[in-house]
Amino acid sequence: MKNNSIKRRIIIAGLILFLGGSIGLVHRLPDAKASGGAISLSVSDPVKKKGEVFSVICKVTAETGVLETDFFVDYNTAVLKFIDGGAKATKETGGVHIQSLDNTDSPVRRTFSLSFLALENGDATVFIRNGARVTDGEGSQLSLKTDKIDITVNETGEEEDTPAGPAASPAEPTPTVKLSGSWKLKELTTNALTMSPEFDPDIRTYEAEVGSETDTFFMDYTLASKKAKAELKGNKNLTYGVNKVILNITAENGNKKRYIFMVTRKTEPEPAEGTEQVVSGPAADGTEPLDKSEDKGYSIILYIIVVVLAVFSVSMIVLVVKQRRELEYYYEKEDREVSSETEDDRRSGEGDLEGGKIRGEDRQFYDRY
Repeated sequence: MKNNSIKRRIIIAGLILFLGGSIGLVHRLPDAKASGGAISLSVSDPVKKKGEVFSVICKVTAETGVLETDFFVDYNTAVLKFIDGGAKATKETGGVHIQSLDNTDSPVRRTFSLSFLALENGDATVFIRNGARVTDGEGSQLSLKTDKIDITVNETGEEEDTPAGPAASPAEPTPTVKLSGSWKLKELTTNALTMSPEFDPDIRTYEAEVGSETDTFFMDYTLASKKAKAELKGNKNLTYGVNKVILNITAENGNKKRYIFMVTRKTEPEPAEGTEQVVSGPAADGTEPLDKSEDKGYSIILYIIVVVLAVFSVSMIVLVVKQRRELEYYYEKEDREVSSETEDDRRSGEGDLEGGKIRGEDRQFYDRY
């Protein structure tokens, strides 16, 4: 009985530990899909003039960060024609495929700007196709709220009012109108991650920042005057660092003003650990090429070192040759002195010495003393 009681206690304790561990594991399991993600679309003016090129700004946002995106933007191909969307956008049947994969950063917002041509008169809806995939900074797939916009294309680029009641009587001639001097922007939308200060028609200098993968600073704007004209310069082929983008505006009366955007393209991120970075061009060996001025400075230093080594080597060779000649002269002098002493000894009779004795006239050897 005692053994059975102990076994029951062990079994009960094991069940309690198992249930507690299971509950803790369930609390630690990540959600299959994170919440809070959204893909929004915007355009400065929903009415476009036939032949006009405009931009649709697509923003992907998430509180937990946006790591990767993979979705389609669909539109009416009979009314609109896709032109460009940067390196991350590809034209495919019926829509634009936007992919931003293998990223190492996860900002709370990623922005893509799509350029379209108002091809024919009519109405077009731009929307996000079902099946969009966005992952946050922790690699979890987000549940998404998507957006759509309606665009009208006509011959004037202005909203058409539907006539009501009887036909209006012919209008009387209008007096001559003074040309407008308005050059200001009314609305402005860009693909910048940040822009400072916030847009104000009276402020004409801004600082903006785009991601490292963005090589074009897209801008969609509405002029305060329909008669004014605008020209954008320097917004393509952005280099890493600061780029100057200028929007020149000419008013109807000829007055000219400009908006200046100092656009910083983020430095290319370091490759993730365990991945191989492919580098092309002169820096393929992993070194950064020097500019001409730096290269010239290093070349001069290298030439000086080579010249110093050459002079030192020649000096050492000359010194060795000189030492060798002095030694040869010394040995030759010693040989001459030895030869001279031997000859003197022979002449003085010392050559007849042998073992301390001297040879006599009878050619016999006798003691010297």
